[in-house]
Amino acid sequence: MSKALPLKIAPEVLFWARNSAGLSVEDCARSIGVDEVKVKRWEKGIETPSYVQLENLAYKAYKRPLAILFLSRPPKEKPIDQDFRNLSSREIKNLSSELKLVIRKARHLQNLVRDLHKDEKERPPYLNFNVTLRDNPVSAAARFRNFIGLTIEEQSKWKVDYAFNNFREMVEGLGIYVFQLDMPFEEARAFSLTDDFPLVILNLKDAKNGRIFSLFHEVCHILFNSGGIFRDKESKNLSGRYKDIEDFCNQFAASFLIPEEVFKHDINFNIQSQKEWSEEDLEKFARKYKVSKEVILRKLVDLRLATKSFYFSKKGKWNAELFGRKQALLKKVKEEGRKVIISPADTVYREKGKKFINDVMSGVEKGILTYSEIADYLDVKLDHLPKIIQRIQA
Repeated sequence: MSKALPLKIAPEVLFWARNSAGLSVEDCARSIGVDEVKVKRWEKGIETPSYVQLENLAYKAYKRPLAILFLSRPPKEKPIDQDFRNLSSREIKNLSSELKLVIRKARHLQNLVRDLHKDEKERPPYLNFNVTLRDNPVSAAARFRNFIGLTIEEQSKWKVDYAFNNFREMVEGLGIYVFQLDMPFEEARAFSLTDDFPLVILNLKDAKNGRIFSLFHEVCHILFNSGGIFRDKESKNLSGRYKDIEDFCNQFAASFLIPEEVFKHDINFNIQSQKEWSEEDLEKFARKYKVSKEVILRKLVDLRLATKSFYFSKKGKWNAELFGRKQALLKKVKEEGRKVIISPADTVYREKGKKFINDVMSGVEKGILTYSEIADYLDVKLDHLPKIIQRIQA
């Protein structure tokens, strides 16, 4: 019986793959069930992992194609800090492996979009809207509502369950792709990537109304051509232009979703001096504007009708309640032995969105993609395709 030829693996590629995934030696070893010393010896070139061990490293630890570990040198990848200038070098370094994986997936999606449109010269509509830091964010938000043709009458008539999808389709109509992925909530509520084909990534762990605010916060970043990670807590190291942009995007998103003059009329602004608001009042306004109570309260802070301490106390309470509800639901499902099953078609629609799916199907019609490539672009088996098409046509 012939002996298997030894594998040629560059130790620097193994070192790069682990570090780019944000994993410590201990994390890597634990994920594939080997000793830490073994991983260190591989990365120093003293030993070479077996083929099975390479498969485990690629798929279980690094979440990368196996072929990448056979490269002779680490591939060139754009550093994360080039996309997220609103984070310090320390914050970039401390990003979790889970968030780094989502960022990598987002960049992959952006490359797929670029491939689908590589021969097109059409100018996306969002580029026709200009905004600078010299603008007033409230006025800029009003101009943007006029730009996309959204009236408060139309917005207030939407059913709450449909509001997010309506906003998403409006944004995608401007040439901005909107994806939804799971990521650590404490690290990111959303983030955006700029370039010729900008995209927004929203956190599926966030409440749907919370995602609406995050969406327009990130749209504002794209209008500035300055991608960022949106968190509950602003970076303490943020300063200069990037802090100004972050503050602008917060005010822009709140003013876009809650037009100031209409809101002032709703709350009797000229005779109002209230600093604390009841849950009932906040809920009433949230329903009208199709946003979260947090966004309503943020707007009241901007108008100096609520204090920041009141805002943060309420925000902490609501986040705890949201976490508690999710934990209770998970416990109930576990106790009842049920599984929450979302169909592949619904999963693709929720994560990828109508615009991306339509682009993929259009790519097939134009001969850019084959049917077998659809599965790779949508990350789904081909036999689910009829239901996906049915879903986007509904």
